[in-house]
Amino acid sequence: MTEAQKVQLAAATARKELRALALTEDATAEAIAEATTKVDNLEARAAVLTAAEEAENGPDKLTTEDAEGREFRRLEGRVEVRRYIGAAMDGKGVDGAEGEYNAALKMGAGSFPLRILAPPREARATTNVDAGVSQGTWLDRLFADTAAMHLGISFRSVGAGVASYPTTTAGASAAQRGRSEAIGDAAWTVGVKEIKPTRNGVRAVFSSEDAARLSGLEDSLRRDLRAALTEGIDRAVFVGDAGANENAGDITGLQTHASVAEVEINQTNKVLASNNLALFVGLIDGQYAAGLNDLRLVCAVGCATLWESTILAVDNETASMFKTLGRFLRDAGLSWKVRGGIETATAAGDFGAFIGLGRGIDGAAVAPVWDNAKLIRDPYTGAAKGEVSLTLQTLWGFDLPRAANFRRLKFIAD
Repeated sequence: MTEAQKVQLAAATARKELRALALTEDATAEAIAEATTKVDNLEARAAVLTAAEEAENGPDKLTTEDAEGREFRRLEGRVEVRRYIGAAMDGKGVDGAEGEYNAALKMGAGSFPLRILAPPREARATTNVDAGVSQGTWLDRLFADTAAMHLGISFRSVGAGVASYPTTTAGASAAQRGRSEAIGDAAWTVGVKEIKPTRNGVRAVFSSEDAARLSGLEDSLRRDLRAALTEGIDRAVFVGDAGANENAGDITGLQTHASVAEVEINQTNKVLASNNLALFVGLIDGQYAAGLNDLRLVCAVGCATLWESTILAVDNETASMFKTLGRFLRDAGLSWKVRGGIETATAAGDFGAFIGLGRGIDGAAVAPVWDNAKLIRDPYTGAAKGEVSLTLQTLWGFDLPRAANFRRLKFIAD
């Protein structure tokens, strides 16, 4: 065990002692403050030792991340939500570390990356929890991959108040004029989409006995809560969330949003290459999409499975190779990301994919986030039962200032 790992273990022990002290009825504020300082000092020392060991031994000996991944993680550690908020309030794009971070994610300077709320990648050492028990690496819960930003949804950090997004909906057309010919008046229309904050949250309760028995339990729960919140917001963008007990708290997703146009394909044509390709070529209008490469697809599992498993014909190059519908579409110039939690079948009425038409898509669909997510740790309410609760919540919203940039693919009956 390295010196840094020893100090990390001492810090974990100090945190347990602090939690136990907080549950004691006669604990004084001075004692809690002293225990808190001890934890802070140990964690700071562990961070310094870890950095020194990485510099001496090389990070490849301490983690399985590649060089690009380590550089991205360092950049992610420099990003601060408050600078996104300040830029949004000033009506400017982010620069500095935040600008580099958005560029690495291939996002616009005015976008807010939802993955900031996701759990960081960590390297955790194996430690002995108690006599005779050796705890291995903790396997966190896996969630469906987030895909809203891939589709073209802009996550924006906003300040207090209603988020307002104006959009030009109609205007004049330019035309040649003769000598002394007056330019006629034309209607110029602006629509304003206002989005109010709604609350999304997730909660976990654990016992002090489990925290003492399992090293890293609370850290794991915090990671799980962050991942659950991130995945839940991303899923709501696609399928909505009407789980609130009042309409004001509901989210209308792309699947049911009245402003999103549908493209349809029936049960016979859904396995035919020419019909599928014609459907996507039909979205190229020279305005919102100039080519197949302007189409951003997020597929449901059912649709992706259909495309990848439908054999079209024997490949002309090698008789033993077969071309699938998925390969045919990729060869034509399409690409897509698969997201779980949307649809698993392709029967009539099921949705196969959501499509973002890429020209001018920045800001066409927005998910404003009010400030940062807040984690509330409560060791008091359940103290009599030795319980601690963790509540993670954030305020956000979703709507489409310009829905013409989006389509949804629906399977219908013959």
